Amino acid sequence: MKRITFFLLLCLLISLRSTAQTQDSLIAIPNGSFENWSNGSGYSVSVLFFSLPVYNNYTYPTDWNFPTYPVNQSITYSGINVNVNTDLPLIKLSNENSGAVDGSHALKMQSFMLSDIIGSTVYSLASSSLDPMMTNSVFSTVLSTGVVDIMQFLPMMNSITSNFGNLPQLLSLFDGMDMNTLINGGIPLNGTFPGRLTGYYKYTEAGSGDNGGVLLLGTKYNPETHRREVVGAGYNVALTETSSYTPFEVVYNPLSVIDPSTSYEEADSLVIFLFSSANPYPQQGSALFLDHLQLWAGEAPQPDTCSAIFNLTVSDVDTMHATLSWTYEGEPDHFEAEYGVQGFAPSNGTPVNTNSSSLFLTDLQPDSYYDVYVRCVCDESLMGEWAMISFHTDTLRSCRQL
Repeated sequence: MKRITFFLLLCLLISLRSTAQTQDSLIAIPNGSFENWSNGSGYSVSVLFFSLPVYNNYTYPTDWNFPTYPVNQSITYSGINVNVNTDLPLIKLSNENSGAVDGSHALKMQSFMLSDIIGSTVYSLASSSLDPMMTNSVFSTVLSTGVVDIMQFLPMMNSITSNFGNLPQLLSLFDGMDMNTLINGGIPLNGTFPGRLTGYYKYTEAGSGDNGGVLLLGTKYNPETHRREVVGAGYNVALTETSSYTPFEVVYNPLSVIDPSTSYEEADSLVIFLFSSANPYPQQGSALFLDHLQLWAGEAPQPDTCSAIFNLTVSDVDTMHATLSWTYEGEPDHFEAEYGVQGFAPSNGTPVNTNSSSLFLTDLQPDSYYDVYVRCVCDESLMGEWAMISFHTDTLRSCRQL
């Protein structure tokens, strides 16, 4: 009996330890299972004794943000000019309270036209004076973990969805941009690496060829440029037609993995974008259902480094010769050295390659100061830091001096 009790206690401790490790590996996403919802107020204009609804009350998942479009438009109703001045929420979404994967609620977000979200009377009165791009376009409902500046985001929308399948090209859209001008906020990472986002989705195409998408952008403030810059990303646009909740994953990659010519930068904030249509041609009515989003911490990739040179020394110096030796760590392919008259810069000296951790220099000039640089070479594109030492050759003595 004691053995059984001990065994059960051991299993319980292992289970608790495993649970704690799982919990520790998660980065909190505010309202990741869409259990909490907030109400947005509709907007109406008054004309004489009539109230014309511009748009109705709506609900949205708490802690998720959506773009709003500033409208300042005069319309004529029954011969009276009325000014509509509001921030129009560019969303079409609903709280799904049946069939959720986690809890009692899930998110449904749809692609739409303005006529879907604006009151029919106001739309018919204002549509003739609105920008045709606004009235004739189908918009993707977009939610994010930061507040988007619509004036910056809307012109980029087509370029973003056009390059979803090419991550390097997608990230080039943000080159030189201060992300604070595009989006404010995000999920603070506090030194944790965001390995992957998981969740469940369903998708209903309005026609054919539409798909939902999720985009991750890791950002970091650069004190040298005084900008918040994109330092990593991940995406998944394979959220295609399916009638049952299906698991999906988005893997986050630092920019140094996407573009090996860049150095690794640790993101301090992560923005999650959800798109009801993740392509340049969204279809009116396409619907993306999402639930149980979880952000899992991972291990940051170790930046590629090459061995360093230590204890660089010079010995046996005479009028024309000198011997250099050094120690190192790791397993470099070979060593590269450059030497020349004191004051030269690397790449302007006399190059020498060696497989040994020592080097014998000849044909030096008497009574001269020399600099020598040595570094490890790990491959054609990966070298260690230069180590440098200086020395002075002996003075050439004449027979008379002897």
